[in-house]
Amino acid sequence: MTWHRLTLTPEEVAAGKIAPIKDGFTSSFRAAGGPRAMALFQKGNEDGGADLFFTPDCGSFASDFLAEIGAVPCPGPALIGLDLLVGHNEITYYLTT
Repeated sequence: MTWHRLTLTPEEVAAGKIAPIKDGFTSSFRAAGGPRAMALFQKGNEDGGADLFFTPDCGSFASDFLAEIGAVPCPGPALIGLDLLVGHNEITYYLTT
């Protein structure tokens, strides 16, 4: 299964673009019944931008949302340095087993 990523520029981060994406994802997460392995992570970039990472289960439960925001398939990121924005706290357990 494939992860998805959305890269935001420093200007987009400063303009508050993360909040509406988080809110939209939260709606998809709740509508799907809160799957254990469905999550949204954020990782800041050195330039002030950010990468938002969507776990593979998001492709099954929120594909329309991913397409709407322009998220693209990507390899799974290293979990170190990721901040969980939406999902279950034990998500790293489910992603590593």
